[in-house]
Amino acid sequence: MLRSELRLHTPLFVAQAAISNHTGLIARTGLAMPAAPFGTPAWQLPALLSYLHRLHQDEEDPSPDLWRAHTERQTGPVPRPRIRYRADGLHDPDAECVLDIQLGPRDQTTGWPTAHLAVIQQEEGACPFGRITRRHGIEAIAAYTAEELTAEHAALKDHARRHQDTAFMRLAELAQRAVHWADKIRAAAHTDAIRVQADRTRTVITR
Repeated sequence: MLRSELRLHTPLFVAQAAISNHTGLIARTGLAMPAAPFGTPAWQLPALLSYLHRLHQDEEDPSPDLWRAHTERQTGPVPRPRIRYRADGLHDPDAECVLDIQLGPRDQTTGWPTAHLAVIQQEEGACPFGRITRRHGIEAIAAYTAEELTAEHAALKDHARRHQDTAFMRLAELAQRAVHWADKIRAAAHTDAIRVQADRTRTVITR
């Protein structure tokens, strides 16, 4: 599996995607990285969001190759998972955080791909815990991304104040910029949904 490439029992962040096409055929792909320090929803959800936004702009349907190429491409200071992962993160005790993603073809009316997300976080030790968060659709995923980044921004600002560390402040500023960007994606998806609903209403009225 992956343990030949990473140290044994290294806590992992895993992004695994099941991508279906118009025929219903499903392909699966997975990528992983060490969970510390950036393998969290706040830092990794923007990669998913930017992928969905790119598909919308380029009028392309999702595919495993496009997803891997986008995720493996290192842009900016935050690393992305790039090690091929062939296990199931949901049943891997080393997987501390798993983004379980289901993607489908673009909606012909809104232009956004079908997207369902489950975020599984688990931690073993003296006080083990596990939680799962689900979001459906681009608007909900963008809103959740902004929520996670907002919480990360607040935590980083607190660290920066307590430790007088400029590195924490720079990361806080990066998180704040990402919040504004995620909000713009959410607003764009909301506008598209409202437009489609208005078009459907007009169609019904004029019949």
